[in-house]
Amino acid sequence: MTTSTKSSKVYLTFVDQWLDTLPASESEEFKEFAEYTPSIIEIWVYSGILGYNGTFNDLSRWVKMKYKKLNRREILNSEIAALHSDIQELRMAVTSGEIKGDNGAARLAALEKELRSHIEVSERLNRSTDKRGLILAGADRVMRELTNIFKDDPQFAEPIDNAMNAVWAKVYSEVSS
Repeated sequence: MTTSTKSSKVYLTFVDQWLDTLPASESEEFKEFAEYTPSIIEIWVYSGILGYNGTFNDLSRWVKMKYKKLNRREILNSEIAALHSDIQELRMAVTSGEIKGDNGAARLAALEKELRSHIEVSERLNRSTDKRGLILAGADRVMRELTNIFKDDPQFAEPIDNAMNAVWAKVYSEVSS
């Protein structure tokens, strides 16, 4: 999507256009946050606090285009699948006699222990990601509702903005620890 403004500046994405409306310091802070935060949900929530009104898909595409994100969950799941396959192959090798029983049993125990460890890490990662996402999504919803309630009353706009930024910083630091 390419858009232009009255100043004839051409934007490749709605996100770039939105970032241009922010003060330079906020725009740079957001870009740095987007670069170092692995979760698109957290980036979405933070963008909402800064007043982003575009779609989640636009933001997600922009993040993917600008910043390479490591998919830890996918990597961990592929390692779990590989370990499971290795265990099956080792069992077949022991059963067929290619590997002695005592050597196979020791290797099997080590692989199974590693598999259990990977599964435990995967479950922990899923729980913490889900928890953080829910907390941040709830905070985002509250902040958007407050903004909508007081949008027609200019005397509350700045205090509400300041309060939302303070709450965002506190909630984000608590769920990131």
